[in-house]
Amino acid sequence: MGQNYKNKKRLLIVSTTILSVVFCLALSLFLYQRAYANEIVHNVYFDGINLEGKTRAQAKTIIQAETDQLLGNKIVLKTAVGKTFEAPFSQTGVYIDSNQSVSDAFAVGRSDNFFKTLYALSKTAFKKNQFSAKLAFDDSNYKTYVTTTENNLNLPPVNASLAISAGSVVTNTSTNGVTVDASNLKDKIASGILSKDSTVAIEVPTTPITPTLLTESLSSAKTTAENYLTHQLNLTVNGQTYSIDKTTIAGWISFGLQNGKYSAWLNDGVINNYLAKIAATNDISVIDTKISASDNTTILQQGRQGVYIDQSDALNKTKAAISATTVTATIALVQTTKDSQIIKVFPNEGIVAGRFSGKYIDIDLTNQLLTLFDGTTQIAQYIVSSGKPSTPTPVGTRTVQYHDPRSWSSEAGLWMPWFLSMGGGYGIHELPEWPNGYKEGEAHLGTPVSHGCVRLGVGPAQTVYNWTPDGTQVFIHK
Repeated sequence: MGQNYKNKKRLLIVSTTILSVVFCLALSLFLYQRAYANEIVHNVYFDGINLEGKTRAQAKTIIQAETDQLLGNKIVLKTAVGKTFEAPFSQTGVYIDSNQSVSDAFAVGRSDNFFKTLYALSKTAFKKNQFSAKLAFDDSNYKTYVTTTENNLNLPPVNASLAISAGSVVTNTSTNGVTVDASNLKDKIASGILSKDSTVAIEVPTTPITPTLLTESLSSAKTTAENYLTHQLNLTVNGQTYSIDKTTIAGWISFGLQNGKYSAWLNDGVINNYLAKIAATNDISVIDTKISASDNTTILQQGRQGVYIDQSDALNKTKAAISATTVTATIALVQTTKDSQIIKVFPNEGIVAGRFSGKYIDIDLTNQLLTLFDGTTQIAQYIVSSGKPSTPTPVGTRTVQYHDPRSWSSEAGLWMPWFLSMGGGYGIHELPEWPNGYKEGEAHLGTPVSHGCVRLGVGPAQTVYNWTPDGTQVFIHK
């Protein structure tokens, strides 16, 4: 019984000791947890930076300061053909998810389960927890970067082609193109920015592109062009000879695809330009005979027959000669004639009867005369006073728009009796009157003194007013 008691006593002491140790550890870890309740716990690092004791906001500031520098580093993409494209990482669409990095750091030593939390906290006393930047991509910006990359690094293939240099046909050989393969570019960007190097060079794989037109496809076109260049022509007209050698013919040859086949041909437009220069020095332009429509007799302009090179015929014969097996040829250019036509016109100036059908008014500014016509019949003629040199009456054909028996000019501050409006502020009217009753004297008739209107004397103004319907044409000339 004594031994039993001793065993129980020893068990009680051990149990009490263990519980005391557990209690002390639990209390210590509890106090440790309370001490870091709103802070990152011990032994938590972000890329080597100790975040212990930092709040979420403080940790975020530290992480952003560290990672913003990385976005300013350069990424240089290179291809096997030697093309490069350089840009800062900030333009690639990659960005640092600082919020996630802070959350990961803050989660160390914390759990929803109390005992798991105590275990996790105890581990932080002995083990470092290292975190790196959490990367993400803005898909829109990344897509733009890839497009820009392809525009800068893709190399289009160059088709073979022909050209003429110093009178000989030369071959421009084809070259392969390349297109970049951006399928793994995101991974390379992520790896590159985390290297922290100020400039990161990345080799981008490429896929070759074969040209659609190879050198061997040009043989037929080259033979055709070389045959053209062996020819020499002489074009004759009016006793003159225009020699065409291979230098000139070389400028007439065009190369390119026709019906899916690379070909050489004679360019009609370029040949026509050459023929037009010959025509310019040999053609005689037709001049029509002009007679006065007022009497159907007076010749206002003597006509002449026109003579022209038939450029369509010349083009066809020139192309046929250059395509023929005979290498030399002389072509007589054909000329055609065009007879002069007789046309009736009214003189540009002067008082001419019958200028218009029906009623019209002719105003001769040089002689200061207004004439009323009804077709070819002169009805009356009066002396007028038109605009002075500083405010001239405009020349040309105008139309009577409306009648006003006593129109007021706010600009001049006077009355204008028997006013016929010609539009634009101009009109035909009697000598003006001032509000005090003073009327301008008829001594000014025959002299241009008005502000642009056409003034008539007392009597004629009313006669013209009554004779002229709205819509009447007024021909004003010098």
